[in-house]
Amino acid sequence: MPEIEVPDFFTPKHNQQEELDKLANWLKKFWGYLMIFVFSVFLLSGSIIKVDAGERAVIFNIFGGIEKRVLGEGIHIVIPIIQKTTIYDIKQATYSFTSEDQNQRGKVAGTEIHSLTSDGQRVDVELTIRARPIPSELWQLHKHIGPTYPSKIIFPKARTALREILASYPVEDVYSVKRQEIQNKIQEHLEKDLSKKYFIEVEEVLVKNVRFSKEFQDAIDRKQQAFQEYLKMEYILASERAKRDAKILQAEGEAKAISLRVNALKANPDFIKYRRAQVFGKRARLIFSNE
Repeated sequence: MPEIEVPDFFTPKHNQQEELDKLANWLKKFWGYLMIFVFSVFLLSGSIIKVDAGERAVIFNIFGGIEKRVLGEGIHIVIPIIQKTTIYDIKQATYSFTSEDQNQRGKVAGTEIHSLTSDGQRVDVELTIRARPIPSELWQLHKHIGPTYPSKIIFPKARTALREILASYPVEDVYSVKRQEIQNKIQEHLEKDLSKKYFIEVEEVLVKNVRFSKEFQDAIDRKQQAFQEYLKMEYILASERAKRDAKILQAEGEAKAISLRVNALKANPDFIKYRRAQVFGKRARLIFSNE
């Protein structure tokens, strides 16, 4: 039986061995250059920073800490390992304190803010704040607070401002026309506090909804119902007065007309004969002759 020759796939052939040896020698010769090339690519990739529209970047230097400058939009070169950049979004952001069952545009800062009025009534307020970091002072914001500044500063400051201001108003003022005044005071308080101390610009504050306690809401409903009944009664009384005044005017007009007719007849006695002639026609002569 003839022997079957099995190919040897594991023992390298002479030509293949030579090629492997050449590749190994080449790697040994240019190993240093290859490492330098890889390291250079790594450095270059970490040294190029792109800042998009509506963004700014701050730099942390391992030798001097936060650098007192802000990188604007565009491409920037930094020193890898030594300088580390942090990108900030400086566009206006919306933060809402709202009930969980409502969909809000922007970021949900938390649920409704619970507060007490000056007369001890509890109110739940839905508040919206529109703010952004001040671009030129971004390095200070990064140094003292960091990228989590909304949760560290804006949210607690908003709750505190709202509670302090509501505590100076009775619940009736919160329910009535004073709501706009309260909203303006909250915005003024936050603008003064956040811009000077924390380099955050507050652009708008909105009190979107206020919920009162069930007892107060029931009292409001009763008051509204009573007011509606009052308006209905006022309408009825006004209608009756109008009808009365119309009748009086009509009677006064008729009396005045009669008085004028009487005076006219007294001044012109022949007018009666003329009217009789108009009424009786051909019999007027008989009437006039009898008179």
